[in-house]
Amino acid sequence: MIINFRILPLTLMLSAAQPLASTQAKADAAAQHEREEKLSTTYCAHRYGKDTDGEDHMLKRLYRKLKTRLPSNFTLGIYANRPAEYLHKIIRYGGGNNAMSKYMPPFGEGLSDKNIDDLVHFIKKTPEKYARMIDP
Repeated sequence: MIINFRILPLTLMLSAAQPLASTQAKADAAAQHEREEKLSTTYCAHRYGKDTDGEDHMLKRLYRKLKTRLPSNFTLGIYANRPAEYLHKIIRYGGGNNAMSKYMPPFGEGLSDKNIDDLVHFIKKTPEKYARMIDP
């Protein structure tokens, strides 16, 4: 086996950098998830429940009183394959302006594009993170 001592330092540096990059990626993903959770709690939980399933007891009472169907259950993945632009538009302009529920208010003036992008990502990833296991 021939060892090229000119390449060895570069190889060692690259192999040492890989765990750091992986650690940084995990930290970035955790920070993004925390931002998304906070936004969801602030802007969505009152409508979709803390578990984003639309099954909160108080929500059920409210929607019965309004005589309308319960809000969407994000854990089922009904929005996971929808285009991000579609969800962005609903969050920005509200449900009533997009042939959805009139009870979904527009958040375009209160949220930045980055915040809306974070919420869209959260909605699309909810089935992976919150879906309940169903016994066969």
